Amino acid sequence: MSNLSLLTGVYADIEAYAVLIDRVIERLGREGSDPTDPDQKKLGQLLIDASDQGLESQSLEALTLDNLLRSNTGEPLPGLKDLGEYLLSGQVDISYHRQLEMLAQRLEQERVGIARQLWGR
Repeated sequence: MSNLSLLTGVYADIEAYAVLIDRVIERLGREGSDPTDPDQKKLGQLLIDASDQGLESQSLEALTLDNLLRSNTGEPLPGLKDLGEYLLSGQVDISYHRQLEMLAQRLEQERVGIARQLWGR
């Protein structure tokens, strides 16, 4: 697999995660928390799975998200499991809304970095 193909795949993954988070944030702002909402359920489970690098669920998607959200020193992002559990339970308050926005910002930074690599800047 070429480097270009790999970067393109990672870029697409980032885009998919960002769109999911944005949809959840938007709906939370409009209607509040709804644990039956498919996007909220999907994101909640994805965050729980990412909290252990997808080991228990055997989720490549969760492993990828965990890697994208790690710090520059490789430290995992704290609180993913709690945030996921709150999304699944429907008990989301403003602090969790802020955490979702921080996730979206982190993914945007990763997207910009990948875009620079793709377009050689």
